[in-house]
Amino acid sequence: MLVTLVPVNRSNYRAMWRMQLKPEQQTFVSPPAWSLARCYVRALGDEYEHLPHLIEANRAVIGYATIACNPQSEQEYWIDDIMIDARHQGRGYGRAALVETIRLILRRYPRCRAIQLTCFRANVNAATLYRSVGFVPTGELEPFFGEPNYKLTGPDLEKLRA
Repeated sequence: MLVTLVPVNRSNYRAMWRMQLKPEQQTFVSPPAWSLARCYVRALGDEYEHLPHLIEANRAVIGYATIACNPQSEQEYWIDDIMIDARHQGRGYGRAALVETIRLILRRYPRCRAIQLTCFRANVNAATLYRSVGFVPTGELEPFFGEPNYKLTGPDLEKLRA
């Protein structure tokens, strides 16, 4: 499954705003405008690069991913949000987008030795996907939501560095 990540800019940001989840999923991912705002106010701090991307497949926008990365670190690389629009779920795009997001981080930041994310406990499908790629719970909770953090390291990370 081929997906591409396209940086969000003033010509395409409205496509991100149109993304929607199923009603039962709406508490799992930030609304697109909030996610984009976090990038532009540099919510994790000035030492992080906050990068929003549209996820495209077959020239159609099917979702978005935002990352926040500290290029001076080996461990502080975060997938802040990743979302596939409700109309495109269940087709393998989530896995493809996750892998492509990881690869983008690894290409852009050769120093990276860990990628982290937070997953809501109720988001069982996402947690299953993350674990299948090699993410493991860290035992730490994200301070704002109190939800578990996951980390991808070691051989599971390195096999995606291509």
